[in-house]
Amino acid sequence: MKRTMWFAMILAATLCAPPVALADRSPDDADSPADVLDRPARAWTFDRWIRSAPLTQESLRGRVVLLRWFTEGCGYCESTLPAIEGLRAKYGAQGLVVIGVFHPKPQRHLSDAHILAVAKRLGFSGPLAVDERWSTLERWWLDANAERNWTSVSFLVDQAGVVRWAHSGGEYHPSTDPKHARCALQYAGLEAKIRELLGIASAQR
Repeated sequence: MKRTMWFAMILAATLCAPPVALADRSPDDADSPADVLDRPARAWTFDRWIRSAPLTQESLRGRVVLLRWFTEGCGYCESTLPAIEGLRAKYGAQGLVVIGVFHPKPQRHLSDAHILAVAKRLGFSGPLAVDERWSTLERWWLDANAERNWTSVSFLVDQAGVVRWAHSGGEYHPSTDPKHARCALQYAGLEAKIRELLGIASAQR
């Protein structure tokens, strides 16, 4: 979700966030993930976990981990969470862990029951981390550039704990709608990277 609603309205017509890690994006771009890609993931310190015992980065070594920050009232999250649930179902047995990270907006305490209801409504059934104070979001994303526009960001971390793919906000999902061609392209790029990290040959798709 956007940090400022007026900017969200301006960008709504594009439907999807700009593509990341492409040659035409500069590291100076506020929403470029260039400063996190191919670097060790920063420590996470979530306030609590729902649907699972606390998952530590150490316990997930050897697994591919996708984290997606989301919140309620975010149309981009509504479009994306069913897609990452699909990836969780498709690749979970092969080593993919998908974590939904709930960050309340504005920052405030919300009950586990409330967060569970939001996740259920959005179609995500995986483990939930609660970043109530945005401490991990700040460390992973916002601290690097005060001009960041998005908070519903995604990171794909490899078996060694290195960030190998990042999405700087907005939505990504399969689609045949020309208006969502960029969303579909970004989703395809994510799935391709997951398959690469898991060592799944293209012919097995």
